[in-house]
Amino acid sequence: MTMSDFKFEFGRPQIRDYSDEEILDELEKVAKHFSYNHFCRKDFDKIADIHSATVERRYGGSWTTAMQALKERLERKNIILPSSRRRNIPEQTMFDEMERIWVQLGHRPSRSEWTDTKPKISYDSIYRHFGGWTAACLKFIEFKSGETITANDEAILNKNSKVVSSGSVHDKGARENIVTARAIPLNIRVKVLSRDNFRCVFCGKSPATDVGVKLHVDHIVPFSKGGTNSLDNLQSLCEQCNLGKSNSLDLGNGRPK
Repeated sequence: MTMSDFKFEFGRPQIRDYSDEEILDELEKVAKHFSYNHFCRKDFDKIADIHSATVERRYGGSWTTAMQALKERLERKNIILPSSRRRNIPEQTMFDEMERIWVQLGHRPSRSEWTDTKPKISYDSIYRHFGGWTAACLKFIEFKSGETITANDEAILNKNSKVVSSGSVHDKGARENIVTARAIPLNIRVKVLSRDNFRCVFCGKSPATDVGVKLHVDHIVPFSKGGTNSLDNLQSLCEQCNLGKSNSLDLGNGRPK
């Protein structure tokens, strides 16, 4: 078709007219993704193949009416969809999703990274539950390591937040805190525990699967014999294995490569 043959008309093609069943199918698909918990327009748009504005138009411009229609459909299938925006999600479920995304990324997720993975639990839900993203991550580490993160640990984490990797820091002061201090900074402990899959590298026990197990981050070459806080000199040991090891020089036999 040449330019001269093209007809310039005022009318525009109509947006596809989805049926009621197609819209409800899409709403139900998103509800299933979020384990049949309440979700908002923003959550819907991250998962669905149609836009929330299309859904609202079908239900008189009201998202609440659309969710009520979904709720009634699910009730006919004996599935209850909570009415409240504040989803009552068990902490264990939150920790499971945090672990999945943490492992997928290979590091602690930021807000944007969390959102980009299309999580089953929204960032805002976790933020509200724990009173902050940092608090949520610390609680997750407590759960995985079996020990309590103290206020002093949080202060160390904030103080050494400039650390980017073992032996690579932005200022001399931070380097001294990591390499020569006997206490292992929280951010380094987190990296070691994550690297070792939150398991004792000697016996394989984990707080997540073995009741009463607590993990310690241990110096392979003891601090008293010149060992540093570099990642290569640290390993995850359960309390029992760590006490049995004592202060002997250990080369990390059994440690994952």
